[in-house]
Amino acid sequence: MQYARTSAAIMTRGRLAGLKPKIKVAFASGTDELNARLVARMREVFPELPLYVVSEFRPAESGLIWVRYRGGLRENLARCRSSFYGKSIRLAGVLLVPAVPFRRMRLLALILAPFYFLAINENLNDFMLRPGLSIARHLFWRLRNFVRWHAGKSGFTAQRSWSDLPYIAAWIAGYFRIAYRRRKPSLASATVPPPAALSPDDSAALERAFRETPELFCATLGPNQHGAALQYRLRANIGGSLFDDEKVCQLGGLDATFDTPELQYLDLCYRAWQRGWPTVSIGESTAADSLDDPQFLARTVSDPKVFRQLWARALKKLHAEAGQSAVARKALRHAPAAALAGGPAVKGEFPEELFLALADGSSTVYAGKAPTGKPRVLVASAYLPFPLTHGGAVRIHNLTARVAANWDQILVCFTETDAPPPPELLERFVEVALVRRVGSHMAVRSERPEVVEEFASDAFRAILQLTVRKWKPAIAQLEFTHMAQYAADCAPARTILVEHDITFDLYQQLAKDNADWDLRREVKRWRTFETAAWREMACVVTMSAKDQALVTGTRSLALPNGVDLDRFRVATSEPEPRRILFVGSFSHLPNVLALTFFLEEAWPRLRSLAPDARLHIIAGSNHEYFLEHHGAQVQISLNQSGVEIEGFVSDVRSAYARATVVIAPLVASAGTNLKILEAMACGRPVVSTPAGVNGLDLVPDRDFVLVRTGAEMADAVARLFASPNECRRLAAAGRKRVEEAYGWDEIARRQTVLYRELTAR
Repeated sequence: MQYARTSAAIMTRGRLAGLKPKIKVAFASGTDELNARLVARMREVFPELPLYVVSEFRPAESGLIWVRYRGGLRENLARCRSSFYGKSIRLAGVLLVPAVPFRRMRLLALILAPFYFLAINENLNDFMLRPGLSIARHLFWRLRNFVRWHAGKSGFTAQRSWSDLPYIAAWIAGYFRIAYRRRKPSLASATVPPPAALSPDDSAALERAFRETPELFCATLGPNQHGAALQYRLRANIGGSLFDDEKVCQLGGLDATFDTPELQYLDLCYRAWQRGWPTVSIGESTAADSLDDPQFLARTVSDPKVFRQLWARALKKLHAEAGQSAVARKALRHAPAAALAGGPAVKGEFPEELFLALADGSSTVYAGKAPTGKPRVLVASAYLPFPLTHGGAVRIHNLTARVAANWDQILVCFTETDAPPPPELLERFVEVALVRRVGSHMAVRSERPEVVEEFASDAFRAILQLTVRKWKPAIAQLEFTHMAQYAADCAPARTILVEHDITFDLYQQLAKDNADWDLRREVKRWRTFETAAWREMACVVTMSAKDQALVTGTRSLALPNGVDLDRFRVATSEPEPRRILFVGSFSHLPNVLALTFFLEEAWPRLRSLAPDARLHIIAGSNHEYFLEHHGAQVQISLNQSGVEIEGFVSDVRSAYARATVVIAPLVASAGTNLKILEAMACGRPVVSTPAGVNGLDLVPDRDFVLVRTGAEMADAVARLFASPNECRRLAAAGRKRVEEAYGWDEIARRQTVLYRELTAR
């Protein structure tokens, strides 16, 4: 009886599986050209079945369903199973290309569809992964190519020689390097020989660096030596440097073990950095530091992890040069003995991975206005507060402008370019430190949210720690949730986290009724990261009482967003007839979702009611890139009649003046919407969904028009087009409301009270 029940269950599952809709999947595990040919080939087979493509980037071809390949095997397996849920894979096409490292993607295909695995080689010959003549022929072909490659005249085996032995020995010796003693350099001199003669201007530039950088060990001139910027560096320029003589003596002077002045000076500066005494370059020097000498690495680097990374890099470089360079061959021969001689036993006071990251030329410090001696606030931001490219920048810009009267402020900020900070920042902050962020499409394996990992930077940690040591701020203010990872680097300053939105709440809204695996995973990651971060803060600042109610484990305060009432005034000119304005940077996914909702749910109906209606979109910087970036979550068509789009607009007041109606059709939102307040300050009626006015203390039908569906939004906009008197009534009420509750002066006053309370403890 039990056997019968089991057999019946198996047969039932089989019938249910047969009822699942069938799909075919192309795993893009080859080059771009081969992937395109794979997709074309897969379209021809079972043309009636939908085609899914698993790849790192969205395919250019239309009519495909994209599944993003990102991260490790387990992560991609879960993402694919979520995307294919309720479906049966009829065919899984996989490119087997030896030179392309997508082995995990191929294994992923094998796990998901072992009996429907269609292997395709670089010549587009294919075979099913089943015992038979085809697979045997393919394996023999691969084996023959492997032997030819490795045993041929130009193959791997033919290129091996006795010169590889020192390289292998150096690898082994480096792995077993023993840190058994403190560094005791044999003294070539207790002091550094004087530099070459410097011009008065050069001397003044170097002396300025010593005045502006406490605990500085060495200042060296870069190519643009009279520039205002300072770059943290490791290597000293022998001919154009000034050293702190007292610190030179404390370090023991130059080490005669090294046979070149270049290595002696590099070693001296490295030892200084280990104690937390920085070296700076005047100007914009971009010369690479030489850290490829095995003797230097073995004798100077103390951190085992850092040593192994630098040692491997140095050996690979020497090995590549050994065939043509006698110097490289000699260095390889001496490398094993240098490693086995041991290195410093005590780690430096300043972590080596931090100062090496900081000294790569990505960090630049600019002097701002003269310090006044008032209490200091360090502002650490993920984005530049000027120009005003997004709502967060508007908030930081307006509050720091007003706080500057009572506090000296220092800005440490990420930047995307090498450009110096705008004058508006240098006039407000006593110092601006910029760290250039280099993006990558490669995903880091981590349990933290993706954005947190994108902004994880050893250079930023290092410059924060040095800035805190230099200025000793009373308050450290971290702008944006993902910057909470740097709270420990701001100690002992009292740390404030400014939550421009409660991020896990935002992702929770985005994931509602959405089967996207990545969104659901990010909800869990953000909740874990964000709630843990709150406990490390002296205070968490939110944009509304609604957001404040979500904060647990620490003190919190609601300081709403505001509007510059002097800058944004009621427009004196009449608006252009039937002109709609939407303002929202596409870098923020909810803005793209909002516009998609409006164009799909409201715009067709509105065009039928008002055929000459025009929609003006201000989408922010790099909006084309962000449309593609958010392609996994939303697809939007902006090439429609009556729709005009602009990127970044430095002054949006003229856009508000031209608009008849401003819309905020958000479907998900956290924090508060600055653009609503700006529109109301400019005397323009606002039509918004509930999410668009999230956290704002506004009354529907008095201050703005509230709608819940696309049809309601279309009807409301059309009514306002036909009723100038109603537009004027809403405009007057909106302006009055922002004057009562949303001026930046009052918000800045409350922030100053918070600063004083925290520093009084």
